[in-house]
Amino acid sequence: MKIHGHGTGSKHPHGFTVIELMVTVSIASILLVTAIPSFRQFTLQQRMKAAISSLHNDLMMGRSEAVHLNTRVVSCPGDPLAGCSGTNDWSAGWIVFADANTDRRYQQTETLIRHGQGFQDVLIRGSAGRTEIRFFPDGSAPASNGSISFCGPGGPDKARKLVISNVGRIRRDAAPDLNPEFCPT
Repeated sequence: MKIHGHGTGSKHPHGFTVIELMVTVSIASILLVTAIPSFRQFTLQQRMKAAISSLHNDLMMGRSEAVHLNTRVVSCPGDPLAGCSGTNDWSAGWIVFADANTDRRYQQTETLIRHGQGFQDVLIRGSAGRTEIRFFPDGSAPASNGSISFCGPGGPDKARKLVISNVGRIRRDAAPDLNPEFCPT
């Protein structure tokens, strides 16, 4: 009978051989090389969905607050310090505010309902000439129907838009007619 010291009595050392380690590292490298592009694409798709959801929710909140507060509400590209930018480019962010004096300009004394941040790698543009979305106390959005287009690195095929009707309904849609210059591949 052999008496061994501590352990199980096995004569084989525990651990990995160099060959086992090389095979494991090779398999891990192959998995990483194939997974990273898919993960990047997934991340870009999630960023696009987050941008659409964020602006959609903020516009819906603006419409809801117009009805609830019985006042006009304006949603526009801009920020709380500078107010509305006067452009149709929503990419850098937006504000939604109760327009108490109906001048369509944000003043510090007016209620800021929402402040949306821009999203990296997502271009957001409203209809030409439409620099704001207004909601009346009855929930309607005066002027012509408008849309806000979202474009990411996927190009026009992956572009989406929010469509705002005169009655204030906001819906999501694909953007097959989006100008390829706005949304390069």
